[in-house]
Amino acid sequence: MIYYVSKVFWLIAAPTNALVLISAIAALWAVLSGSKCAAWLTAAAACGLVIGTFTPVGMALTVPLEYRFAFSPLDSRAPPDGIILLAGTGMSGIATAAALSQDYPKARLIFSGFSKTDPDNRWLKAFAQLGGEPTRIYMDPRPRTTSEDALSAAALLKPKRSERWMLVTTGLHMPRAVGCFRAAGFQVEPYPVALGADRSHPFGGFAPSSGALGYLDVAAKEWIGLIAYRLMGKTDALFPGP
Repeated sequence: MIYYVSKVFWLIAAPTNALVLISAIAALWAVLSGSKCAAWLTAAAACGLVIGTFTPVGMALTVPLEYRFAFSPLDSRAPPDGIILLAGTGMSGIATAAALSQDYPKARLIFSGFSKTDPDNRWLKAFAQLGGEPTRIYMDPRPRTTSEDALSAAALLKPKRSERWMLVTTGLHMPRAVGCFRAAGFQVEPYPVALGADRSHPFGGFAPSSGALGYLDVAAKEWIGLIAYRLMGKTDALFPGP
């Protein structure tokens, strides 16, 4: 139930959607009633869209998330026991998993949240094309949320303290993911992917466009998710860190 409620909530609460809805409703209100309050509300929502489009405010909100867990090469002398890839990482996650599977041929591969009913098997095909062995993958399609990813992986793998498990997901999503796995009693080693294109400067990739609004939406989703998950006890901290 919470899963479906969260999906409906986000359709309205995503900053871009919310600002557009407020603008439309307030404009209609202003036309029908001539209310000055409605006119000011329309102007405020329009200003919000302008700020989101022409300033790096959205990217600024992503920076603390993406840089929370610094990327560092793994120690080849201590190979991981397994690699967990979360759905939603796109091709960058698949490419990373394929490369890691070749570097660590004995590591177990868990793809969490990926559907087995994908008619094109596009993720498995891409994994194979990038040099990975699809037969090594255990695909768990049951998790629908990050919390379910963590709980399902903990129940399935029953990790020991001596084992090393790598968690692969986007840098943006890594704080919430790590918090969920820790809350499930599963200590993982973060391996963030799909970080900002220009790592020499946090705002190196900013360009005023509709893409800037996309940054605002994805950043807001993660920050709201962190707060909601903490309130529900699904993470071990409000802003999990190293």
